[in-house]
Amino acid sequence: MFRPFKMNFRLDVNLLLFCCWCAHFEKELPEEIWQRILGFSNEWRSQVVKPLRDVRKWMKLESSPYSRETQFSVLRDRIKMDELAAEKIQQEFIESSLQNLVKTKVEYSEARANSYLTRLLQAFKIERGKEINAQLEVLIKAANDSAGGK
Repeated sequence: MFRPFKMNFRLDVNLLLFCCWCAHFEKELPEEIWQRILGFSNEWRSQVVKPLRDVRKWMKLESSPYSRETQFSVLRDRIKMDELAAEKIQQEFIESSLQNLVKTKVEYSEARANSYLTRLLQAFKIERGKEINAQLEVLIKAANDSAGGK
């Protein structure tokens, strides 16, 4: 099974998908909006999404006698739903930040997707090595396929 973007890359899946989504628009994303999206996403991830994910994962791995209790399972499921809701809030923030820029959609461009992904990696101070390049290539191609590309 292909598992893109191991945690050691410190990349946010919503931001990766955002970079591919931006490849559908001809107009370049202004630096001010880019920074606003990155700033919100980084803070939201560290203050909301990551703590929820950490608790959910801990509860999944927890092997105490309490983990067999129905209430334990119900709470873990609620935390999972809150984690997904938090990620949706991030997606909605990103979309609302782009309202004036995304009026005209153009054909998906792998080159634009690659450019935005490079910009994202630079923001996280991550160098493009062989492993991450291979994973980014899969993401770029999958985004192209979902956009109806070849």
